[in-house]
Amino acid sequence: MRVNLLHPAGYAARPVSHGDNAFGDLGLESLCVAMAAGDTAILEAVRTVLAAPVTDPEVIRYRQAVLADCRANPGVVREFYRIASEATDIKRWRVGPAHRPNGKLLLALQSLTELVTMLRRVRAVRDRGGHIFRAPGFTGLMATLADGLDDSYLDSIDKHLAAMDFEYGVHLSAGLGPGNRISDIVLHEPIRRRRFGFDRRTGHTFRVIEEPDPEFDPVTQLRGRALTVIAEVVNDANNQVQGFFRDLRTELAFYLGCLNLAERFERAGLPLCLPTPHPAGSARLRGTGLRDVALCLSSDQPVVGNDIDAAGRSLIVVTGANSGGKSTFLRSLGAAQAMMQAGMFVVADSFEADVRDGVFTHFVTDEDRTMSHGKLVDELARMSEIVDRAGPNALLLCNESFSSTSERDAARIAGPLIEGLVAAGVRVVFVTHLYEFAHRRYEFAHPADLFLRAGHHTDGTRTFRVTPGPPEPTSHAADVFHRIFGRIPGQLLNPPQGRGETATHQCP
Repeated sequence: MRVNLLHPAGYAARPVSHGDNAFGDLGLESLCVAMAAGDTAILEAVRTVLAAPVTDPEVIRYRQAVLADCRANPGVVREFYRIASEATDIKRWRVGPAHRPNGKLLLALQSLTELVTMLRRVRAVRDRGGHIFRAPGFTGLMATLADGLDDSYLDSIDKHLAAMDFEYGVHLSAGLGPGNRISDIVLHEPIRRRRFGFDRRTGHTFRVIEEPDPEFDPVTQLRGRALTVIAEVVNDANNQVQGFFRDLRTELAFYLGCLNLAERFERAGLPLCLPTPHPAGSARLRGTGLRDVALCLSSDQPVVGNDIDAAGRSLIVVTGANSGGKSTFLRSLGAAQAMMQAGMFVVADSFEADVRDGVFTHFVTDEDRTMSHGKLVDELARMSEIVDRAGPNALLLCNESFSSTSERDAARIAGPLIEGLVAAGVRVVFVTHLYEFAHRRYEFAHPADLFLRAGHHTDGTRTFRVTPGPPEPTSHAADVFHRIFGRIPGQLLNPPQGRGETATHQCP
């Protein structure tokens, strides 16, 4: 039985992945931990789903419908998950080739009997609450459970399991193959004896002379071979049933992770929306009240939301004041794109974007402590890896790239690189203090470029909002210095009090 809660039946996913550093740079790892809420199965599931972005808008909408059903009926979904988890955790005994065939069969029957009990529990939950679901993913699963786990089928399984206790011996037939070897072993319906030991069988019978060592008894060998085949069949049934429960737990785990996150954000009063995915190549990007999910998880203060309208834009350059929210805005965009393409909600009032072949990040990093190479070499090496891996429809987020060299050299590197990436179809969001590069690009007035600027008040206080605006030639570092030290750079620590007096210290 197929679960099909993440993809429609028969869907063949195109393999796409995010960049190697995207999870860490965008705070997606902390997102996964928050979604798991201590459940390792949920943690593994959400990591897997987030790392494999969906590029088909129809599949994203398919998942969004399942998620909406989960949010409307969390109790039933959690009950399905509990049963699937218990079934997945049923212990399966492993035995070696020297183990006796009847022991192998006994161990296989033990776990299969428990799994059939779990199938009946799933069917009971389906009968009680299956009618409330509306999403195609859930209605298909409910129909599968109704058709595949009807009473007659489950009763027949119980009957076969009971028959394999072989209370009255094993009834089988076999033939002789080439070299007088046993072949064509067939297991027959067990023969139930009458009271007082009278057998219902009729016809001719014979008795085999017992050998002193059962190992050489031909009947014992025949029985052993038959029981080995039966044990293999039962083990295969175990694998299939437990595989169904494993898939059910994994796919439900992703949606339960979404429920955990939604409950946490709703308690914090944060907005959640199901984003609108658009086909690749449509160059759509618009959002209102967009927030950085990692900051929402780590901060106990209200998080400022940002608006963006970048429809038809391929390059977004973000400049402005230090500590003004540029990096936070960049992370909010990347996380929203990844969450949308996982089929999740986004922390925003509204969000829509075209699907991308993965999110790649090139953020400023610390110095190489091994001193094996310089920081610029490291930046160039990481960018080279991104260029090699990113497809023509990827999303690249750059945070202070090439800041380890002079502004002129950095502009010479960034200019042709970004030009080439944009020409290839990559959407680039470039947060930078490289005024020369940004100003030159702004004067070029390319219609597919959008320039945003982190805002601040006249007194230097940051608004943490990013709005359209031309690049500025200053990063407003003096504002930060004044806020921390209470004076502007260059101001004397001990200003002269009168003629002939000199200051003893000066701020560098």
